Amino acid sequence: MPTPSLEYTISMIRANTHYFDVSLRINLASPSAGPIKLMMPTWTPGHYAIEDFPRNVLDIKAQKKSESGWEEATVEKETKNIWKLNWGGKTDTIQAEYSVHAFEYQDTKSYLDTDHAIINGASVFIYPIGMENERIKLKLIPYPGWDKAATGLDEEAKWEFLASNIDELIDSPVEVGTQEIRSFLVNDVEHQISIYGEGPVDREKYVDDIRRIVENEISIFRQVPYKKYVFIVDFTDEAVGGLEHLNSTVCFVPRLRLLPREEYNLMLGIFSHEFFHTWNVKRLRPKGLGPFNYSSETYTKSLWIAEGITSYYDDYVLRRAGIYTVPEYLSAFAINVNLMSAYPGSRWQSAEESSFDTWIKHRKGDPNAPNVTMSYYTQGAVIGWMLDLQIRKNSRGRATLDNVMARIYEQTYAKDGRPYSDAEFEAIAIEFGGREAKEIFDSRVKGREDVDFDRYLRYVGLRLEPKSSEAAKGFLGIRLNRNETGKVSVSTRLAGSPAEKMGLSVNDELIGIDGMRLSLEKASFYIPNRNPGAKVTLAIARNGLLMEVTGELGTKPALERRIIPLSEATDEQRLLFKNWLLEEWKPQINYPEYTRSPDRKTTLDFV
Repeated sequence: MPTPSLEYTISMIRANTHYFDVSLRINLASPSAGPIKLMMPTWTPGHYAIEDFPRNVLDIKAQKKSESGWEEATVEKETKNIWKLNWGGKTDTIQAEYSVHAFEYQDTKSYLDTDHAIINGASVFIYPIGMENERIKLKLIPYPGWDKAATGLDEEAKWEFLASNIDELIDSPVEVGTQEIRSFLVNDVEHQISIYGEGPVDREKYVDDIRRIVENEISIFRQVPYKKYVFIVDFTDEAVGGLEHLNSTVCFVPRLRLLPREEYNLMLGIFSHEFFHTWNVKRLRPKGLGPFNYSSETYTKSLWIAEGITSYYDDYVLRRAGIYTVPEYLSAFAINVNLMSAYPGSRWQSAEESSFDTWIKHRKGDPNAPNVTMSYYTQGAVIGWMLDLQIRKNSRGRATLDNVMARIYEQTYAKDGRPYSDAEFEAIAIEFGGREAKEIFDSRVKGREDVDFDRYLRYVGLRLEPKSSEAAKGFLGIRLNRNETGKVSVSTRLAGSPAEKMGLSVNDELIGIDGMRLSLEKASFYIPNRNPGAKVTLAIARNGLLMEVTGELGTKPALERRIIPLSEATDEQRLLFKNWLLEEWKPQINYPEYTRSPDRKTTLDFV
């Protein structure tokens, strides 16, 4: 086999400094006088945000091979992520060397210390423009004592791997260290789980639960499109999340979210979500998502399908696999219901608008975001659920959203590798869901209408009710935050809220209420225990100046609701309930009570 055109060597010997030392050997097809331009991605597929990875690159040097040995080539930076190499005379071999600082412990970044390494290709590999489709060899030089590497890349020899092109290299993360690697077979295909870190979990059960997820999701698409799949799993202190890749995923799970059972199951949703992406987005992808332009944003209106419908399945698969009980599943799904209902942003962004604007509005930490945006993850999960129940109702359970996903996969990627168009996906959904499915596309995919959750819940003999039946409570419509110095301030203010009417603003420091100095806990107790309509005076500091604002408390809305059975269910409702949730309809749902993990973020704690 001929020598690959691109040969990378990554040394982890300086792990104590958190620097990867990278060498790139470029083997040209014929002697060239250059120049060559090298580029580094500014974002990573699956995480739609410009990360500017070149900020971590240190000291690029280059050489050309000549008859007398190696001669220096000049390196000139052209843009934030492009370098131009020049040299005198002709050569067929160029060597570039550089270092990358890797000390951001996130699923979208690279990380290196003396315990282990995670290589996320987009944040490490610089490659020659125009050679994206050339064969690649990757050699690892591990830190002393490390003995394992987990990756979806083909292994040629110990510490040596092959990729068919740059896209595959970038989309194949590598974990290196002394981690535990377990494996299982599904459909005679190996699935590895690389586990780094300690956590209070039965690893045998953990691996078996992931196997059940894999079996269930393969059954939806009826095709295994990889030769091996790798779950890279880190049990962490606080870092949480996952990122999908071509035939692998990186998943971070806070160890204190491995218990109790309810938190453990919620964390399994990360694996269910990322593995579903093996089909939905990595292969079944909308136009716009590939081939990638790694230097700038890539636009699509269909992230509500790629990420949102995946979010519907991530919990639902846990129910189908027998991991969630019915109450646990309904409790998890109600999170989406509550976010869509409580935040004003759902009235300002359709699912398509949210998808298209992800680069400028998603994950930006904007305190006004709940008022003007609604995540395509949440919207897509709700729309996927609406379509699923509508299809089940129209077909009396003979068809489901599974049929839509399998059909679009078979007609596009499985047939000729092409992406789907928005119109194509909509047409297939309407084929199974009828005119009611078109209403869903018109009202929520393209429109901004409120979702009638009870309409779809009635199909299966269910309805919504407020989670709390307590008497009316006072309400300002703010979230409070305490910083490291102990100051309590307004972090979010809901549009149209009493706080907005009285002139209270985000970043105002709350000092006291009605003449009393109150901590965050005391303010969070005092406000809801005043009657709606009560006049209150808040002592605040704004831009370093003391002042007071006065106004009336409103009535706290039902920000959190839960799903309960109707008093009676028809035969059709019972049939569809069982068809959907795989259990007989019952007149009562007993929701479990448990202590939430301290690492679990709250989103609807407005006062």
